[in-house]
Amino acid sequence: MKAQSRYHPIKKLSQESAQKIAAGEIIERPASVIRELLDNAIDSGATKIQVEIKNGGIDFIRVVDNGCGMTKEDVELCTQTHATSKIETVEDLLKLSTLGFRGEALSSIDSVSRLEITSTREGPSAWRYQLKKTIPARLAEGTSVQIENLFENFPARKQFLKRASAEANLCRQIFIDKALPHFETEFTFTVDDSLKLRLPACKNLKQRYLNALQPKEPEKLFHQIEIAEERFSFAAVLGSPDVVRSDKRNIMIFANGRRITEYGLTQAILYGSEGYFPNGAFPIGILFLQVTPDRVDFNIHPAKKEARFQDYGEIHHAVSSAVANFYRQKTVANLLKDTKYDPSFSQELNFTENHTKNQINHAWSQSNREYTDRIGGKFGIAARDFTYSEKPMPSFDTVQDYRENYTSGKVSSDFFSRNILPENSAAPPQLPQSDFKFLGQVAGTFIAVEKNDALYLIDQHAAHERILFNELKQSLGISQELLIPYKIVTESDKDDQTIRKAQEALTQAGFKLIDEGDGIWQVTAVPIRWVGTEQQLTEDIIEAGKTSEDILDHILATSACRAACKDGAILDPVTARKLVEKTFALPEPLCPHGRPLWIVIDREELFKRIKRT
Repeated sequence: MKAQSRYHPIKKLSQESAQKIAAGEIIERPASVIRELLDNAIDSGATKIQVEIKNGGIDFIRVVDNGCGMTKEDVELCTQTHATSKIETVEDLLKLSTLGFRGEALSSIDSVSRLEITSTREGPSAWRYQLKKTIPARLAEGTSVQIENLFENFPARKQFLKRASAEANLCRQIFIDKALPHFETEFTFTVDDSLKLRLPACKNLKQRYLNALQPKEPEKLFHQIEIAEERFSFAAVLGSPDVVRSDKRNIMIFANGRRITEYGLTQAILYGSEGYFPNGAFPIGILFLQVTPDRVDFNIHPAKKEARFQDYGEIHHAVSSAVANFYRQKTVANLLKDTKYDPSFSQELNFTENHTKNQINHAWSQSNREYTDRIGGKFGIAARDFTYSEKPMPSFDTVQDYRENYTSGKVSSDFFSRNILPENSAAPPQLPQSDFKFLGQVAGTFIAVEKNDALYLIDQHAAHERILFNELKQSLGISQELLIPYKIVTESDKDDQTIRKAQEALTQAGFKLIDEGDGIWQVTAVPIRWVGTEQQLTEDIIEAGKTSEDILDHILATSACRAACKDGAILDPVTARKLVEKTFALPEPLCPHGRPLWIVIDREELFKRIKRT
């Protein structure tokens, strides 16, 4: 049986049908109308812009501005297809400085709603476009655009609109997106005759963000940074590390005054903040990018939601670096912030040269016993006599190691071999006077010290890791030959390219690699302080970051992490004290992954926690 023919003759669409279909690409919902009208109002140079909607913008939208306005000829032309004041030729796109440029918005809106435009160049005499005609009108200044019954004659689109409340929320989001970059302009947003949001003109982007988004955290936790390069510049509003969100919705990207969807620049902010937020937590970051018009193309998406940048790599690196530098500085500043020191509340025991070892022994044992007698019983802690001895107390990687070695009489201190104490220290040195008091270990993970009338809890693993990382970087270039070379076997040409890209930096660091071909590399030497296995080195080189510097830092950081004392390691007081001294001497109190090395609880906070006044 012959198949039924699907042939249909080709016909030219009517002008009305063509306009409605084309309009559907630009005007999807009330928020699309708000977007296009706000672009025009901002381009007009307005200093005040009012937006009003009713029934989610489905029944009524009005945007009023005090911008430059239009002449009678402009009003007559503005609703025609491809009529615009922004460009004249395609070449003008290379020097575009306005938000709108296609000349399609008002024509599209006119085809799917009842449109009324009133505008004046020199008020109060004005001209009004209404029912396809232009008539005289009165208006003090600027332009007023009013839309009623959106999609009234386009039921195929209207049936897919959401409820009025949902459409109103989408309109509000577009309103905020347009208002954020233009902080020098006053914006108001009215819904069903009720003023919902007023954004006065302000001095900077941070203030506009705080007024528009109204975060729950105090203003002092938000900061604005600015970077200027030859072909681009940007400002960013960032929350301090204490400002945390559960998703990425609070990361926004703006380019030349437009909010765009740009996954790569969102990732740049996330890369910069990596290590300062726990898993599942995200920063607040709003990027305002300015690029010279000839280096960016917005003529991609009908709603201009996307952009192409000629200097994308440079922009990405600059954003990531600036964000990382901000969080590093804020974290360091918070960690190094001095607390008030009141000598009347300090009973620090000073170990001076006049103290004998017996005095030190007695002071330590007596204070420890008194504390344990008072408090220990409540937590099942037996009193223990910590005495000073010529022979250092051993340290162990785990509590189980401690029990086994202590009961069997075995003594080994792997921790000492990692240069917390000098290698030639046969016995603990005379304890020097310092600006902190060692209190002990907490949960086998933290070292507790008192300093400047505040309690410091130091992450022993992170602190030791940072110390070793710095020492590794300082000893780069000094190699030790391997008796049996390591062999790295790559799985793809891409892996070989990664190693070749990093080879020069790795050689300068002390790694000697020989390419034997067919995906086989020989490692004949490694840095003298590097710790790791053949498999670990292979993973570090191949699976690490995207640049030679990233790979090298990753290798050093993972080596330091492997060598550092682990959680649960029992540290004797002298070793712990030496670790604290080296930690406080670090120029930057962050681990190689960006986490803080300590937290500080001052006297006021301690009193507050136990409800003491």
